Amino acid sequence: MKKFLLTALLLLILSSCGYTMAGLNNEIPVKYYINTVHNDTIDSTIGDIVQLEAERFFLKYNELASYKQATYFMDIIITNLEYINPILTATDQATSTSISYNMTIVVKDIDGKEIYTWNTTTSTNFSITSGSYGAARTLQTRDSKLRDNIEDDLTTFRLNISKKVYK
Repeated sequence: MKKFLLTALLLLILSSCGYTMAGLNNEIPVKYYINTVHNDTIDSTIGDIVQLEAERFFLKYNELASYKQATYFMDIIITNLEYINPILTATDQATSTSISYNMTIVVKDIDGKEIYTWNTTTSTNFSITSGSYGAARTLQTRDSKLRDNIEDDLTTFRLNISKKVYK
């Protein structure tokens, strides 16, 4: 009898601090299918970068699914891409640039009902490299900064949707 009471007390204490026993988690797993990535910008590569980063990101959290296994369907829209050259040398050559874009994510349930829309505008600065491989390095730097920003944006999206939709 003492063992039973001790076990019950231990389970009560563990459950009060947020610990759950395996198999007792009532949460429905969130599985996204990325329906479309719509690139409404002048740069055709941005859509591909967003698509790959979104797939990698949700795969990392085990939240990417095929169409048949998905619980939610996601459309990502990229608009208002701008490149700005804020820092110029004495000879009017750009040494760094800024890139800015708008990302909208629309999430629908299995019945096609829109359950959440999230929007953000993000900008970042990166250096422009001169020399024989300058253009290639500049594109690599730009793509790396974009991937970092997209991951940050998706992290914020994931946090916001979990607070507002999956309570």
